[in-house]
Amino acid sequence: MKRAWHIAGKEILQNRRDPLALLFTIVLPVIFTVFLGLLIPSGDEGDTRLPLAVVDEDGTRASQELIDGLADIPLLELKTSSAAAIDSAVQDQKVAAGLIIPDGFGEAAEAGRPVALTFIRVETSSGAQSVWEAVEGALSRSNAATLAAEVAAEQVSAETGRPLDQGLLRSALSIAESHLAAPAIGIEVIDAGDSPVARSGGFQQSSTGALVNWVLFGLLGVCSTVVWERKNGLLSRLSAAGVRSSEILGGKTLAMVALTFAQQLLLVLLGQFAFGVDYFSSPLALLFIMISLSLLATAFGLLIASVLRSEQAVVAATVVTALLLAALGGAWFPLEVTSAGFSKIAHVLPSAWIMDAFHGITLKGWGVADILKPIGIVWIWIVAVASVALWRFRPE
Repeated sequence: MKRAWHIAGKEILQNRRDPLALLFTIVLPVIFTVFLGLLIPSGDEGDTRLPLAVVDEDGTRASQELIDGLADIPLLELKTSSAAAIDSAVQDQKVAAGLIIPDGFGEAAEAGRPVALTFIRVETSSGAQSVWEAVEGALSRSNAATLAAEVAAEQVSAETGRPLDQGLLRSALSIAESHLAAPAIGIEVIDAGDSPVARSGGFQQSSTGALVNWVLFGLLGVCSTVVWERKNGLLSRLSAAGVRSSEILGGKTLAMVALTFAQQLLLVLLGQFAFGVDYFSSPLALLFIMISLSLLATAFGLLIASVLRSEQAVVAATVVTALLLAALGGAWFPLEVTSAGFSKIAHVLPSAWIMDAFHGITLKGWGVADILKPIGIVWIWIVAVASVALWRFRPE
């Protein structure tokens, strides 16, 4: 074990003398954290409703009732506009879509005549399609109430002899609307729980994502060191001096874990105090996650260095491995914005479980008990990858 500590000390000292170490461990992670934090919208900020510009050219009670009905739709945020400004507002994407209620709408509605509203949108906008479906639903409910009122008023008139006038139609419409507002068949909504990453975004995503991404890229250090030492015969001389392979890998593991843990600590402090990411809701859970991430990166680095021999192959394999683990694991973007199938595939990788654990403690206040499942899966990967690395490692 003493030999492993000596090897670890040598690795740490060598890393301190590397001029690129500061760039890849601190400078680039901070830059990416700020850039992605500003780029990715926060999961809990702002109004998520879609803005709909409305022009009321009719100004009657009927048009106002339609506007009130649209305002009650949770998806929509109504904005009053003018006919001259609505086209440019839609084209400039200041609003998701526009709706013009024409003059004569109220008169036509009372008389039961067809009337056309003008809906303005950008054809390729998915938001506009959602707005249109909401508007169409509101119009369908209004048409259903009007039709029901007309049928009911006609029946009352036929049976009582009362004239079919506007007063009777308004009374029937009021009754129809009250019944439609409280339908006989309803839907009970049950919350099945949300994902620990459901609200990730902004610096909550970029801070944890950059941390995982750049720790994984840190495995390039241990890979290149092993290849260089093997190429120059240093590992062979250690082996000839009686140093076992387990001691060599143990020393490099200690050094890599210490270096990546220090990198994580700096990024965690930056995220906590500069960007408001609540890493310290459970310090013990955070410690377990950080140690697990450091060991995971080290295990992959040692595996690559044990299997491959040339510097070019090691660099290529290291970059590809780090990119795949970071990108597919949700370090670059929240997995909740992807399809359910993609998320399931991503959770085959240990990096996705690391991201879940980080988001769990920063967004939901997870404790040690809550991270046992994701970190347990990560440790299965660590043991498997490290075992293969130890089995394949050769000093020559």
